Amino acid sequence: MALMALMFSAGALAADDIRLRNMQLITMGHKTYLQGTGVNVSGRDLENVAIDLDILKAGKIVGSRVIEARSIGADEAWRIWLPIDIDGSDGFRVRTIRAVGASSEGVAAH
Repeated sequence: MALMALMFSAGALAADDIRLRNMQLITMGHKTYLQGTGVNVSGRDLENVAIDLDILKAGKIVGSRVIEARSIGADEAWRIWLPIDIDGSDGFRVRTIRAVGASSEGVAAH
């Protein structure tokens, strides 16, 4: 099993409410996956989190994906594992992060 990782630091791009850690593309065999960890640092429970990504190939956008997580408690971390089905994809970029508070406090888009 061939394993290739492309490291990406999204800390500076993450919203105030969400931090992304150890985000990387992993290729195993002929399949590519995005893996990492999301952390709710908002101090409150979040009903829904959506992270919009651009998928890159040679620096150009070749697709997009959305990571969704629901019912994320304050200070809770969750594992991100997303299949990327675009041949030759070699990078990604976080476009936006949206979060909705559990008590319908509103939407914070970053």
